[in-house]
Amino acid sequence: MRQGKVKWYNGKKCFGFITPDTPNENGNTDDVFVHSSALKAADIRFLNENDIVEFEEEVRNDKLSVTTLKLIQRDEESAKRFQERRAERRRAAEARKQHEEKSERRGFAFWKK
Repeated sequence: MRQGKVKWYNGKKCFGFITPDTPNENGNTDDVFVHSSALKAADIRFLNENDIVEFEEEVRNDKLSVTTLKLIQRDEESAKRFQERRAERRRAAEARKQHEEKSERRGFAFWKK
């Protein structure tokens, strides 16, 4: 298995890329595509930028693709930023929901008069 760092991974798009530390047996050092199905098979919920992983790859559609994945080390700084962004999105969604409820009530009261 080769080791590498997660270049980026987007949970909404369900894919990302890993930058390998060493070339494979063919001398290829290109970034390796990772799909959410590889995460699911490895029982990993998410990947953060700069997480260190071990992986096996195969060529699919003329591109390197991860088949087996193992999380070696989380990048705590990236994980913390991810959690902060997630909390901010939740707060923003709650604020939008409350604003919509207030404007909905105002509209209903106006219509009722």
